Amino acid sequence: MSRGFGAVQFTSRLPDAVTAVAGVVTQLGDMWFVVVGICVLFVLASRYPSLTDAPAGDSVYLLALAVGAYSLTVALKQAFGLPRPPGAATATPPAWLPSVGHAVYESMVTGDGYGFPSGHALKTTVVYGAGALALDVWDRDRRLAVAAAVSVLVAASRVVLGVHYAVDVVVGAAVGALFLAGAVRLTDQRPARALALSTVLGGLAFAVAGTTKSGVALATAAVGLVVWVGADRVRGAKAGATDR
Repeated sequence: MSRGFGAVQFTSRLPDAVTAVAGVVTQLGDMWFVVVGICVLFVLASRYPSLTDAPAGDSVYLLALAVGAYSLTVALKQAFGLPRPPGAATATPPAWLPSVGHAVYESMVTGDGYGFPSGHALKTTVVYGAGALALDVWDRDRRLAVAAAVSVLVAASRVVLGVHYAVDVVVGAAVGALFLAGAVRLTDQRPARALALSTVLGGLAFAVAGTTKSGVALATAAVGLVVWVGADRVRGAKAGATDR
């Protein structure tokens, strides 16, 4: 039984330009963009302290939640095993696009693997929501409004591209919001705790999926935890020596 309610037929009739725009918007929820964005945030926050009180800590915290959200998505997709809409893994580049850009276009507008829930919707809700809570720029309500707007745009882009059903992105966003709320409570926005949580989720994802990407996520979280805790102890030792 389809869970699309006619959405696939609707999106298949959209103009090529709309699909291309959706392909660009959806990059806001891709892992590569999230990681680059966190690195840029670290650099900017280091230069402009008004953005956040702890550039390194907040950046590591966001990265840990991003990896944790990815691992949670992998585990859930493997558990449900629900397919994507028909044709999600293929795309026909528009006639106006030069052939040199066909491969990039196809990578931007297609999706493979299981489809429920949407990883983009889940990860975007978690990372942008956590960023809104961590940053000091503007006021909190405005930051949360921007994060919500970006999450909605990314979720909508996944449906427009035909790589997810609407229910996939709705559930993905809902799970992301629940995960963020639980993570904030469990970690108290501390990087070490966030890395520990991400390591547990990475272990779960690797246990159920056993893929290279889930293994990389587990290794990233685990190594990050060891490095961060070690660096924290070094900083504490230096501070103690200075006090004496």
